[in-house]
Amino acid sequence: MDKKYKNLAIELSKISNYFGQRYDLIQAAGGNSSIKQGSQMLIKSSGYSMAELSQNNGHSLVDNSKLINYLLEIGNSKITKKDENNSFNKLKLSLIKGGNPSIETFAHSLLKKYCIHLHPIGSNILTVQKNSKSVIKKLFESEINHKEIHYIEYKTPGVSLAQAILKSIKGEYPIKNDCTFILENHGIIATSNDITKLIEMTEKVADKIEKYLKLDFTHYKNTTLIYNHLCSIGYDGLSVLLCEDQTIYKFLKKFNNKIPNRPLNPDNLLYCGVSPLSINRNIKTSLKNYIKKFKEYPRTIQFNNKVYFVAPNILKAKEVEDVFKSHLYLYSNSEKKRSLSDKDIQRLESYNPQKNRLRFWFDYEGKK
Repeated sequence: MDKKYKNLAIELSKISNYFGQRYDLIQAAGGNSSIKQGSQMLIKSSGYSMAELSQNNGHSLVDNSKLINYLLEIGNSKITKKDENNSFNKLKLSLIKGGNPSIETFAHSLLKKYCIHLHPIGSNILTVQKNSKSVIKKLFESEINHKEIHYIEYKTPGVSLAQAILKSIKGEYPIKNDCTFILENHGIIATSNDITKLIEMTEKVADKIEKYLKLDFTHYKNTTLIYNHLCSIGYDGLSVLLCEDQTIYKFLKKFNNKIPNRPLNPDNLLYCGVSPLSINRNIKTSLKNYIKKFKEYPRTIQFNNKVYFVAPNILKAKEVEDVFKSHLYLYSNSEKKRSLSDKDIQRLESYNPQKNRLRFWFDYEGKK
């Protein structure tokens, strides 16, 4: 992998993982993300979730100029079935390396360096309503007047949606303004030349719609809060997952909301760590104290009566959740337990065959 492509892949994975851990913004393998450099664009491959993108996995490099030329050639012509089939071939021919690019690659091709397409629950609740256009126009009147927000009536994903976006910006290419497109029945697309601005724009639109709908997604947003604090103390690239398993919360209620913290078996130690972290006040201070004591980041965190799992990616975080639930089952009766001794723990932590089952888990390079 050449250096230029490698750097783009690292950056794309960071952006994708940031949004991929937020269920209120994206679910399953939906949505997509992209970065442009010169005439090329790196975009999430079809079939991958944002949460599983990495430096070596889940992205496609395309010749963006070929896609732009095709869109400008179509112009305002009505999109036919033949045009859609032809667009699939154009997309295939634009591929330089990687898997099949997302069907939304055409829409991304028109926009700024960084582009994110998400499916926020709040915006989708609103835009599936028949009165969504009038509500959005009233809610974002100032932003629409300043061309910071564009409302796009429903179009089939692919070349039809890209054409609608091109019409919305009145054929302006390259696009001048940082902006967000609110799509009927299909989430949002935000674009900027600055990553921080991209994140701010996305959160601002989502927050405004949630406030209008009287939704409270604080428990989902706390994944980002914990993630940001971990990054600030040197643990970049981790993902945080909110636990929504009701069996786990029933157990915690039984335990008076206190997590039994002594490992009972090897998997509990290897997946969930030596001890969970309960945060009552300052998140950053609690994280620092935990890391100072245990020499590793916490993999299970209890915060504001919710449980969060921390891992190198969301898929591994779900594995932590599975093992954590089994840990609670083991503590579910009143009999005295035979927990792992300090000596057992030290031996397991140095025993490579056990670590190998976790593959890259113990190879996490962000650990300081």
